[in-house]
Order: sequence, then structure tokens, then C-alpha cells
Amino acid sequence: MLPGNRRLDRANCGSDRRHSFNASTVWATPRVSNRVLKIVAGGWQLSGIVRLTTGTWLTPVTGLDNALTGQQDQRPNQVRANVYDRQKNNDVWINPAAYTQPATGTYGNAGRLSILGPGSIRIDMGLSRTFQVRENQSVQLRVEAFNAPNHLNPGNPNVTFNNQNFGRILSAGDPRLMQVGLKYTF
Repeated sequence: MLPGNRRLDRANCGSDRRHSFNASTVWATPRVSNRVLKIVAGGWQLSGIVRLTTGTWLTPVTGLDNALTGQQDQRPNQVRANVYDRQKNNDVWINPAAYTQPATGTYGNAGRLSILGPGSIRIDMGLSRTFQVRENQSVQLRVEAFNAPNHLNPGNPNVTFNNQNFGRILSAGDPRLMQVGLKYTF
């Protein structure tokens, strides 16, 4: 925080996700009267969940105590209006040339939560079938895939200015994960 200039701390909420879209669906195979088709294709269910979200807001920090206050989470000087890298890809998100270290004994002018991180796309799918064993007993086979298309969801970029990886994205969300389940109901 810059003493005497609280306007620099006026910002978005750290957990603000401007856009969040969620949709789910379940599709069951239609009932058929043909015995062979009923055995092979009957009773299947396909389900899916789609989640699209924008990124979270991030605050750039110097990583140094430029203002000589004993705290290292001070902000750098923002010297360019557009802080994002021209390519803005999954490797480099923030342009390091958009910031400089403030002079010793001074505070930087970069705003709190002024960088928007990358968003995410998540599609989860499930396929299941219930087999009737007896009148009051059944077995359900279930196959699930989380992040089914194996879409790369980049993590947040490094926002510590004195770090050699400043502006770079060094992490990612989960890859495709699959699981198979069997449930016996009696």
C-alpha cells in the first residue's frame, strides 16, 4: 500500500471470476424392443459437465524492500499501459518490460490485483450402465474422465518482479484423469 494514495489499493476482489459458465447434461440410450439391441445398447447413460471460467486477479510484487519498511511484498512501478506480453501464450503471460523496480526509499505505482491470470476450460465425462442382477439387486459399471479432451489449463504466472521467471507460467492444471468403478446395489 502506498501511504497517502489509497486509490492504488482499490481493486477487484482477489477471488473475482468475471465469467463463469457451467453446464451439465445426462443422455440415456432410448428403450428398444429388439432383444439383441436391448442387451448391447440398452441402459447406457452418458453424462458431462462443462466449466469455463476467466482467470483470477493477481498483484505484481517486487520481492525486495525498496521502500525500506521491512516488507518485501511491495509493488513495482508500472511503466507501460499494457502489461501483458504481446504473444500472451502459455509460456509468457506478463511482459517484464512493463515494470521497473522503484527507487530506494520509494513505493511502486502498480495497482493491487491489476493482472488478470489465464482462464480455464474443463470438460468432465462419464459413461455408465446398470445391469439388473435380481429384482432388488443391480451392478453399475461406470467409466469417468476428468478433463476428457486433455485441454491444457495454464496456472497463474509468476508475479515476483525480481524472480528470473517473472511473467512466466510454470504450472498447469490436472491432465486427463480416468477412473473405472463398479457398484453393487442390494
